[in-house]
Amino acid sequence: MRSILLCALGIIFSNLIHAQQFSSDNPEYKPLVMSGESALNNMKYDSCMIYYKQAFEIKQTSYLSTLRNAACAFSAGNKAYMDEQLKIAFDLSWGGSKNIFNNYPEFEYLKNTEFDELIDQMYVEYGEKSGVNLALMEEFEVIRYEDQRYRREMRGVEEKYGWESPQMDSLWVLQNAADSINTIRICELIEEMGYPGKSIVGDGQASTAFLVIQHADLEIQEKYLSIITEAADKGEVSWRSVALLVDRVNMRNGRPQIYGSQVSRHPVTNEYYFSEIENPMKIDSIRATVGLGPLQEYANNWDFTWDPKRNRELVEEVKAIKAKEEFEKEKKDK
Repeated sequence: MRSILLCALGIIFSNLIHAQQFSSDNPEYKPLVMSGESALNNMKYDSCMIYYKQAFEIKQTSYLSTLRNAACAFSAGNKAYMDEQLKIAFDLSWGGSKNIFNNYPEFEYLKNTEFDELIDQMYVEYGEKSGVNLALMEEFEVIRYEDQRYRREMRGVEEKYGWESPQMDSLWVLQNAADSINTIRICELIEEMGYPGKSIVGDGQASTAFLVIQHADLEIQEKYLSIITEAADKGEVSWRSVALLVDRVNMRNGRPQIYGSQVSRHPVTNEYYFSEIENPMKIDSIRATVGLGPLQEYANNWDFTWDPKRNRELVEEVKAIKAKEEFEKEKKDK
């Protein structure tokens, strides 16, 4: 399914879905973890550990920051501290830690190293202890990879060649084929066992079935929305994920989105904007009910400003453009 919605391009970019959020409101915490991340990316591993140690004196509940700290410790040759931090990260979220390691670019330099091997080893160990279906968990890793395989390339291809380019068309042919295979398999599993969430495939793959349904046809999305919603209520999948599916179904039925998860681009000016939102003046409060951060933090992923008035103008402009196109098409077909 090829959609003009930019959210389709990612997990979304897997990790842009939620925007970066911080586990502490302490004003000293955010600068410290951001400095730690910067030090990791600039290969200043000793400084990286110092920043994170100071941050963790305030609070340590982020497995992302903890995993980054463990990477710094490994790169600095501090194995004992690395082991300590990896255990904390996996205790916080063993599946989430594995997903982050697989998908975040700052860990790319650690692939095919002892650190990589240790991540894989711990992932299996924690999975066995949790009693999940290891075979299905491994299958979901492949499904998740295929779901994002070509979408990962689309933003760069769009920027270089354009959304309507032959290069983009080629990517969509490949991605649509992968989506079709994934959708058949996920639908089979849901019919067989209900939503295959956290208790079955672990917290790292709990959203994989959601991702596949998110990229499926509207008929399939509507069929399984209530099942996925019920799974979220039981803690089998994050409500933050379900919010995206709710918005997608609403929009495809011509209704405003609720949580502001769907970003579009103006067909003439190329401006990014949020597709119509049901209650824009209360959107941050509504997003907070499902664990999503402020809308401006989400908009930062596309470098545009969330301005309710301007956003409304863009929504109306695009509606008018589409209405005119439909009118011209009908007139031509007569």
